[in-house]
Amino acid sequence: MDIILTDRSLRKFLETSASAQEIAQKVSLCGPTFDGFHEVDGDFIYKIEAITNRVDSASAQGVAREAAAILTQFKIPAQLINDPYQDKIKFPLGLPQPFHFNFDQNLVVRFVAISLENISIKPSPLATQKFLENCGQKPLNNCIDITNELTILYGLPSHIFDLDKLATQNLTIRESRLGEVVITLDHQVNQLSGGDLVIEDTSGRLIDLCGIMGGEVAMVDDHTKSLLLIVPVYHPAKIRHSSLYLQKRTLAAQIYEKGPDPELCLAVMSKAIQLIKERAGGEISSSLLDYYPSPYKPKSVSLDFNWLNHFIGIDIDNKTVISILESLGFSVDASATQLSCLVPSWRYHDINLKEDLAEEVARIYGYYRLPSHIPTVTVQPEPKNLLLETELKIKKYLACHGLYEVYNSSLISQSLIDRTLQSSAQNLKLQNALSLDYQYLRNSLIPSSLENHKHNQGKVSGLIKTFEIAHTYQKIVNSQLPHELPTLAILCEGNFLDYKGLLETLLTFLQVRKIDFEPAQKPPPYFDPASTATVTSDGLLLGYLGLPKKLVLRNIGLESSPTAIEINLENLVSKINSHPIYEPVSEYPNLLEDITIKSKYLLGDIIKIIKNTSDLIKEVQYLGSYQQNHSFRVSFGSHQKNLQQSEVNTLKKSIQQVFQT
Repeated sequence: MDIILTDRSLRKFLETSASAQEIAQKVSLCGPTFDGFHEVDGDFIYKIEAITNRVDSASAQGVAREAAAILTQFKIPAQLINDPYQDKIKFPLGLPQPFHFNFDQNLVVRFVAISLENISIKPSPLATQKFLENCGQKPLNNCIDITNELTILYGLPSHIFDLDKLATQNLTIRESRLGEVVITLDHQVNQLSGGDLVIEDTSGRLIDLCGIMGGEVAMVDDHTKSLLLIVPVYHPAKIRHSSLYLQKRTLAAQIYEKGPDPELCLAVMSKAIQLIKERAGGEISSSLLDYYPSPYKPKSVSLDFNWLNHFIGIDIDNKTVISILESLGFSVDASATQLSCLVPSWRYHDINLKEDLAEEVARIYGYYRLPSHIPTVTVQPEPKNLLLETELKIKKYLACHGLYEVYNSSLISQSLIDRTLQSSAQNLKLQNALSLDYQYLRNSLIPSSLENHKHNQGKVSGLIKTFEIAHTYQKIVNSQLPHELPTLAILCEGNFLDYKGLLETLLTFLQVRKIDFEPAQKPPPYFDPASTATVTSDGLLLGYLGLPKKLVLRNIGLESSPTAIEINLENLVSKINSHPIYEPVSEYPNLLEDITIKSKYLLGDIIKIIKNTSDLIKEVQYLGSYQQNHSFRVSFGSHQKNLQQSEVNTLKKSIQQVFQT
């Protein structure tokens, strides 16, 4: 995530003689990246990138801690000052509590709350307004601005409500229900998907979209006299889901989704109370509520000095190692050969292994100081991947035959599943879908291809002919993970038989053995059973060739009736003849004869019967049909001699006799 800080805010926690340019340059080498800085009204504005697992560095005090450790390694005097973790905090006891919260410990990590009265709302001091503007925040009033200022300084959001606007001040933190609505401070109406964290008052109103933005119901305005101040830490997964789903990427949401340190709650609460007293004349009117169901338990990680030096590749003095770790807030107990580090609360989630400690030592010492040695390794060539080779061949072959390749998202909507007559029970549903259009992993490529054709109908000249090669995701019984199945889908407008022929020639080109087409008994639900065939190879199902149902085409809004082909590439590859047998071209020319057969058999069965009549029959080409009369062009040939016309006539009579019996 990206944050904006001013040089003055950073120096509230950092005492150093280093210039703004030196801070940006040196810290970027070993810690948070300063993407840029510029001067505004005598102050410098830093644009800083804080990486995902280091939410502790997404604040002025967090960057200051990093800067103090890093600048020292460059022999620039620097130290951390005003460390909030060193504050001695006291809150008044014995006061009544005009509010009550109902908690679910599965939703809240820590929740600190207090009320204040005799509040005077007015604009913030000009210096505060300028600070917020420089950091990309909009000044609102003296109390709201305090919460935004502290978020930037300490990296832990807080929020205030107008206490008098809450119904009986009895509040419940719970998960939202599907379809519930909350109007947030930006005046937007947000329809919730269910599972979002919200605060509800006794009258059933949603007053807060937790961790993201407060509700308009209890907004602090010019008439506010009493405040409810909260400093919470919520479970990050739910905040991230709601923030992405509603597209509210507030600074608070970006911090909460990364799991800030709950041990910082009291320090931020104390500072907020102090500033509200100074700027709004407020007075504490309740005892402190501190709900902390699973308090922080210190943990330690051990590190061997010899292992560390071998791991990094150079020898670093033991004192330097200890100094680096202590400057980052670790409590170190060391012997001559190893050390044990007590992990500070703000690094609880990302420091678990000795490798984590080694990374801290190496980066603060300076990766740029490590020697550059190219490792000597022998890279074994990867074995050929028949599936990938086959996919490339298919793409080139179909492109050469005038088909256009398309790419679609692997995620589809409930609507598309319904319109193609599928069941959502056969698709895996995402737990954190970003929108209703991307809820399910697709188990077929055809529905998305139908939508492609719908969006392009009337926009291109000629027939629309497309193909896609991608994974489909098939459910596995008793497993949360799907089987990722490589699949080919072809969807083309035009003559059905042309594309059956295209598929046959493609499979022949790929050396797939014993290709066969049979009427489909139970095709996928979007195929018309009366116009769909199974495609098999030596008895193994490869896929389906057919026409989509008319109802599906109407549901999609597609005016044409394209031919659809869907092939399981895993099965196809297993039937490729990797060692084909060469059959020499005959020295004797083949004779071509047209023949008409009267039969009720399926065309595929007729062709099989004709081919099986004699070994001298090399090829059978279908020409056309009229009622039950079917015309074929038959190629007769021999590798031993020229065939006489009389022999061919005899074979033709034999074929006719087979169909007369």
